[in-house]
Amino acid sequence: MQSECMIRSRCLRPQQTFDSIEYRVDDSKISFLLLPSSLHSTRCSSPEHSSCLNPVLITFPANATLKQILTENVFMALIFEHSSLPIENKDDIQQQNKAHFELRGKILDGNVQFASIVLKQDLTLVIDNNIQLKFHESKDVELNSAIIDRFRESLFHRLPIEDGYRPKTSPHLVYPNESLDLLFDTLHGQLNYLTQYLQSHIGERHEFTTYDIQKQALNEEKQWNEWETGIYRMHGDNDGTVNIALASDWGAGTLEAALVASAMMNGLDLTMQQQRATPDLPHYTIHLGDIYYVGLPTEVQHCCLGIKPDWADRGVRWPIGQNGSLTIPGNHELYSRGFGYWDYFLPAVGLFNSEDLTQPIQSQKTSYWVLENDQWRIIGLDTGYDSFSLLGIDNFAIKLPPELMDWLKTVVGLSPQMTDKRGLIFFSHHQIISAWNEKPNTDFPAQIASLLPEGRTVLWLWGHEHRLSFYEKQTITTLSELGKTLTFYGRCVGNSGFPTIAKELPVEARETKLLFYDDRLYHFHDNEFLPDLPVGFNGYATMKFVRPNKSSDTSLRMSYKTLCLNEDGQLTHENPTVIVNEEWSVDSNGNVVLIRLEPVNKELTKAVHTDTNQNELTLNQSSCCTML
Repeated sequence: MQSECMIRSRCLRPQQTFDSIEYRVDDSKISFLLLPSSLHSTRCSSPEHSSCLNPVLITFPANATLKQILTENVFMALIFEHSSLPIENKDDIQQQNKAHFELRGKILDGNVQFASIVLKQDLTLVIDNNIQLKFHESKDVELNSAIIDRFRESLFHRLPIEDGYRPKTSPHLVYPNESLDLLFDTLHGQLNYLTQYLQSHIGERHEFTTYDIQKQALNEEKQWNEWETGIYRMHGDNDGTVNIALASDWGAGTLEAALVASAMMNGLDLTMQQQRATPDLPHYTIHLGDIYYVGLPTEVQHCCLGIKPDWADRGVRWPIGQNGSLTIPGNHELYSRGFGYWDYFLPAVGLFNSEDLTQPIQSQKTSYWVLENDQWRIIGLDTGYDSFSLLGIDNFAIKLPPELMDWLKTVVGLSPQMTDKRGLIFFSHHQIISAWNEKPNTDFPAQIASLLPEGRTVLWLWGHEHRLSFYEKQTITTLSELGKTLTFYGRCVGNSGFPTIAKELPVEARETKLLFYDDRLYHFHDNEFLPDLPVGFNGYATMKFVRPNKSSDTSLRMSYKTLCLNEDGQLTHENPTVIVNEEWSVDSNGNVVLIRLEPVNKELTKAVHTDTNQNELTLNQSSCCTML
């Protein structure tokens, strides 16, 4: 059973060795994962290892030949840089004819397509006559059926069996949920307690609440309060600085969720009710949705409001910023029709007086909102309300409710003819693209595109997928009758609470213009049932809005961070690992501009996408920003 004293240690990807290249082949591309040999002996997360190389995911078109792969300068340079053996004369290796492919000792013709080779497990890349690299196919984690059966049997004694309550004979836990229990259900979805939850699906969803301004005829003379319109002005320091801590998929009720919450608050002890703000707290906290497992009122209490369940030492408390906290729902809150979210969580968040954080001065009224300053508008969207159908059978189209769309038009003022030139940041629980082949949510991106001037570049952050990933700026054609396009930078920040395991290489990395992703792993090496299950790091993001000297200057700094392991093999909220830093601005037309992207952590996986026809990169040579 997981506890604070369970030992964790860093681990490799499944089937990973340093004399083998992980690959994946599908109809559109070939993917290779190249890992620096130095990762075998060092963690590369400390300053003294700043020269370590990033893991690199490199993709080729599906019809790439062996010759095209070998003559791709980027690929060969990466092979040498990531090689575990010393190499002399790394330049012009193709001209020296010192690299070739062999199949069972036979040199292959360079015109053979890599994808056409059947026995790839017998394929060898030979370099300089002293390096031989094998290939192994990328696969998801597979658990032995006997291990699964033993783990499932242990769960029956510990997980809820009726209405979210555990049997009184359950072992005493520190926090409401165990991360491996939640993870196990994600893998297999066969727990008996889920059938008990189905009763919470019967009936109508909670009423979709709206703002007072939407319920009355617009009156230009009336002075509306912020909580009546849903448009909140950012408040921060005297110099205009506003700090926000952001999490998604956080409401898991686990040790990891509790540690992330504490890290978001710079180490604040959240085992007790917050009383008054201190200057080191963020001004606002924001959650992008998902309270597990189905957002029942008791789960909201135990996993977000810090209320102690009968079977655990304590509950987990969502952190409140100096001036407020806002939230949008995910799909899990709607599995129980939204009553836990609307009736229990929303009354506990909203606008706060920094002298008293025990209750909001104005609670959050609805599941959507705007938080803005002179340069930026953050728009929180509710994609959860229309995502529900049956547990595990979600509605993947997802339309924004008509009341929300009307509010965006009439109150927020979004339209193709809009004159407001502030930068737009959209928050949603669900993703608009996914390199991991999650089904696209087709309708709400088209709805938003219909409200924007053509070509307007926005920043979009989402969760839903339990990972941290970064996408290049891109323009997609939405599935709408008008064929509107949406231009955006995409960031997935769904790694805040629910555990994630190692997956096969991303299947849509090339198509979605994947740029970076965090694939660092650890395992519970003293766990009785799942000793070798690799798990990713949980984390959060911070946003620092600053007042620019001129309009083109940086007005937003973002940082993406995760928990780390201390010397004793324990997860800790202290000294979070910084993964990526970014600087953003807004141009005179209201387009979001990425000024600088700095991948700080050297274990962050970088994606490189090659074009064999032009023999140049299609990504990571962007003129949009400085890559450090």
